[in-house]
Amino acid sequence: MFVEQRSQIIDVALGVLAPDLVLRNANLINVFTREILLSDIAIKCGLIATVRAAGTSEWPDAPVEDLEGRIVSPGFIDPHVHIESSFLTVSEYSKIATAHGVTLIAADPHEMGNVLGIPGMKLMLEEAKSVALRVRYRVPARIPAMPAWLETAGAAIDLSETIDMLDWPEAICLAGDINPFLLVNKDQDQLEKIGAARARRMTAAGQAPGLLGIPLDAYVAAGPEDSHAAASVSEILEDQRRGLRSIVALRRHRLYRKEFAELAKLIDETNIDTRYLQFCTDDVNAHELIDDGHLDRRVRIAIEEGMDPMIAYQMATINVAEALRVHHEYGAVAPGRAADLIVLGDIRKVDVQATMIGGRWVYKDGAVTAQATAAGVPFEYPAWSKETMRVAAVFTAADMGIASAGPGAMHEVRSINTFTPKSVETFHLPEKDGLIVPDPEQGVSSIIVIDRHTASGRSGKGFVSGLYVKRGAFASTVAHDAHNLLIIGANHHDMAIAANRAVANGGGYVIVCDGEIITELPLPVAGLMSLDPIDTVAASARRLIRAMHDSLGAPDIDQVLHMINFLPLPNIPNNGFTDFGLIATNTMELVPTLVGVG
Repeated sequence: MFVEQRSQIIDVALGVLAPDLVLRNANLINVFTREILLSDIAIKCGLIATVRAAGTSEWPDAPVEDLEGRIVSPGFIDPHVHIESSFLTVSEYSKIATAHGVTLIAADPHEMGNVLGIPGMKLMLEEAKSVALRVRYRVPARIPAMPAWLETAGAAIDLSETIDMLDWPEAICLAGDINPFLLVNKDQDQLEKIGAARARRMTAAGQAPGLLGIPLDAYVAAGPEDSHAAASVSEILEDQRRGLRSIVALRRHRLYRKEFAELAKLIDETNIDTRYLQFCTDDVNAHELIDDGHLDRRVRIAIEEGMDPMIAYQMATINVAEALRVHHEYGAVAPGRAADLIVLGDIRKVDVQATMIGGRWVYKDGAVTAQATAAGVPFEYPAWSKETMRVAAVFTAADMGIASAGPGAMHEVRSINTFTPKSVETFHLPEKDGLIVPDPEQGVSSIIVIDRHTASGRSGKGFVSGLYVKRGAFASTVAHDAHNLLIIGANHHDMAIAANRAVANGGGYVIVCDGEIITELPLPVAGLMSLDPIDTVAASARRLIRAMHDSLGAPDIDQVLHMINFLPLPNIPNNGFTDFGLIATNTMELVPTLVGVG
């Protein structure tokens, strides 16, 4: 196949064979030289055969499309994304991603893996075969993320199985969404995995949130090659100085517009090598993909905040391809590369008008084309992938709280605060009906995380501050990384109703107030993904966010679903909350919720 294809594109380049398609008069972004050149692009066998100055060559036997001077960029490549975080199936995700100019993603399905293990991840890869989007696989670095005595997951993947997955044809790198102190502390399994990736000439990805100085040196020495978790430009610079590629996200717990402006200024005023900078989306919900966009939004904001457009486009194309070691195939519109490209009306607005993958238009004139999905019936997720709510019993209000020391007692308790970095606060809380009760006036809610994988009946109970829930309760199975059943509430009665409804729905989100279900978003596939179209899922997500304010009385908090989703996660500073209770991230130790009585 390779020899035949290459022979044909060589003949097209030599002018002895007609292309399958010619795109004329394209203002092409050359990501190698940071030029825009008016060009004609000849395509054969899904590959770029030749790129020539516009009007200098004729192909009389080839179909021609005149782009009339519109901008052409290489297709965007996302180096770090979790499809499950969109709440969508791979098919629905492919449609919205290609509509925003994304042609290839490196997806880490560790969310599915933590619930359903290798079989669940294989389901997603099987569905990916039927979509236009190129879906490559970031092999999850650690499932489960925490040892079994700190968190219960639905699956466990050992060292040999992880190394085997590196040989799957879809694998593109070793993912790195783990506690960085595992590497600082020389965890032997993680070092073995990095060594296996290097032996296969694959990138070993990572994350180093907040690490500076000696701990950062130790982390980089362990072998990871990038970090997607920098929360400041100074942190990006420290990573870059040590040879870590910086994958820049735009959302809560990462960078905002002002940091994009700072980064643009740093690039403008220094000689920092920008080829080590990339954009990614990481975790983006369905409504955000519709309302805000995908990588196109990151490129647009960077340009608006002062970044040279050529650098911004490199960060979404060739820089990513080089980091993932696939630049010989993707990341540029140049001879021999895949014909993956996007057409734009304005280089600064990044307004995607058409997307091509492998020489076929998959998005054009405002619509996903028939070529964007495979013909025939939709991918069917089997029953076992939708039967993941294994809980011990129907929940009551008494199950939701911590027993009090006695009538009228006051209790000093530790509460996990949701704001970044997650921290611990102390409060004094009263008792009612034999339980320590939350205090909305102090901004303290009850929290419980219930094992939903093994029906053990185990639950971690405690308190959370920072959400300011005044009424009702919120339940979710999108609770990183183990995705157990999380319930937060101002009273235990509504918490029990929310928990039971989430179980009945097969997982997802539920909001309850005064005994009534206000709104919900069922996610029956692994408790993570909906089978509905993106518009339906997005509308449900927007209702959840609105109900947090209107029904539960919480203030309008930016990206509140992300805040709640990452609250349990013990991998990122400085705390998490699992079915065992409050966790200290850096030491990976349990922290007692109850400080004392009186």
